[in-house]
Amino acid sequence: MQVVAITGASSFIGTHLLVHLSRCRDFHLRLLVHQNSNLSLQESENVSVFRGDLLDIDTLGGFVESGCIVVNLAYLRGGSPAANLTATNNLIEVCSNAKIKRLIHCSTAAVSGKVSAARATEKTPDKPLREYEITKSRIEKIILEKSDRLYETVILRPTAVFGKDGRNLLKLVESLLYGNRIVNYLRSCIYQFRSMNLVYIDNVVSAIEFLIRTDNNMNGEVFIISDDDDPLNNYRDIEEYFMKRMGCKGYSVSPVSVPFPILRLLLALTGRGHVNPVLVYDCKKILSWGFKKPLNFEEGLSRFSDWYIKTHCPK
Repeated sequence: MQVVAITGASSFIGTHLLVHLSRCRDFHLRLLVHQNSNLSLQESENVSVFRGDLLDIDTLGGFVESGCIVVNLAYLRGGSPAANLTATNNLIEVCSNAKIKRLIHCSTAAVSGKVSAARATEKTPDKPLREYEITKSRIEKIILEKSDRLYETVILRPTAVFGKDGRNLLKLVESLLYGNRIVNYLRSCIYQFRSMNLVYIDNVVSAIEFLIRTDNNMNGEVFIISDDDDPLNNYRDIEEYFMKRMGCKGYSVSPVSVPFPILRLLLALTGRGHVNPVLVYDCKKILSWGFKKPLNFEEGLSRFSDWYIKTHCPK
């Protein structure tokens, strides 16, 4: 039975990954939970909980073992860049000492930062601008540099992840249901065919499982996982999809497209000047290695809609 040690199991991706992998009887999952947390994760025959703190290396003894695979989903959102780098270095040290098999680090496609081209790949030079992007980029570099071939290291870069219990898309749906229709119309004109760069959660956790199971040598590889290959993955088409699913009345006048140069200017004025409205993230690399997405983008939207209607809409 392959031991898979997971940090950040209580995160959005982590909770979905736990449900997904707990069905796999050939894995034993070892979950790192902050030692002072009140969070209760249910243990079972193939799931065990380990209490420790990535900021205190002395509490991490026994979390990983020789030959195990580590999935790092942890990011201290309330912590400083220095704290996140400390947590990363501590994890690397315990992985090196234990002689693990593979470290899979879940990063973000946002490390690319300012991309002027219409398509970003794993070879696109990183130009992070914001603190979050800069910190994530530095974490990637530390993980890749310090493994020193003691174990395999692979980086997964998801785009904006959405799904049950996630925050992405909630604002759009709730603005359609409860927001001002004039504001919604103007927003639709401004953002009409802007790339949304969304990826459904099941595709992300399935990509992680693929990276756990593969026998290919993954050392130093970086993979993007996105649903940007689907033409539906833009603001206007997603808005229309939700308007139909949620029973919202259509606009009396079709939204007028705002030229992309003007959209770039508007994004700059709102403090999002490095956002490229036509940028898509290419995930052909992970597909070429044999990964197959379990769901297409529209199926993901449908499942998200079903969950939202069930949990948020009055009966």
